[in-house]
Amino acid sequence: MSAPSPTTLYIVGDRFEPFATHDTTRTVSRLVGDLRADRHQDEAELLLVEGQGITSFDWDRIRDELARRGLTDRVEIRERDAGCLCRQTETHKHRECNVLIAGLSQVGENHFRAALRIHNDQEMLLDHQGGHVQGMVILEAARQMFVAVSERYYLSHWREQHYSFVLDSMDSQFQTFLFPLAASIEYEVRTADLSDPAQLRFDVQVTIEQAGLPAATVRMVCGAILSSAMAQKERRGAARALRVLGRREPGLAEAH
Repeated sequence: MSAPSPTTLYIVGDRFEPFATHDTTRTVSRLVGDLRADRHQDEAELLLVEGQGITSFDWDRIRDELARRGLTDRVEIRERDAGCLCRQTETHKHRECNVLIAGLSQVGENHFRAALRIHNDQEMLLDHQGGHVQGMVILEAARQMFVAVSERYYLSHWREQHYSFVLDSMDSQFQTFLFPLAASIEYEVRTADLSDPAQLRFDVQVTIEQAGLPAATVRMVCGAILSSAMAQKERRGAARALRVLGRREPGLAEAH
């Protein structure tokens, strides 16, 4: 007679509490609370699978509680091996919790892949989080993928230069909800114009996949421009905006 299958629970960060209402999902805090209430004492075997929003600190907290309850030998923890986070120089994010790209690799001549990694304190989750990952997180992941791939695989040819990035257009399609579980990012460079090192142009497509299905597709036309040239364009643009608004300000004051 075969042994019964273990009870499987998907564990997500506390920020994803609206998602963790299913029988097979738990937030970190709810799982710890269940363990302290002895709700899993009768489980012959328990499998805990990592979702989004989990850190090694969270797993240590869970392991400590399992040990206190004498459940360590009955519980298997399946941490997600998403790979190394992209560095600050590749994502241009200054806080580790805001980096969405992990395990970046090149899998074809113009094809790249990474794991989506969402920290519990990611900046776009702080004010509102529903039962699925909101679209703005997906768009930010697509933007970070563009920056990271460009920095690691294209701009490395001109290491002595410093580049800034611009988006000309971003066209997104959302095929299905993305949930705070394991997901991958497929990145295709459709065209890359590298003829002018001062201004590189890219046409790329990013696909977020989960459970074997595309959740969202983002098409971007974007560029990498020498930071010195970008600074000059920004100064000219800011000066023009200030001049125009300065001329209009008296009229606006009279209207009010």
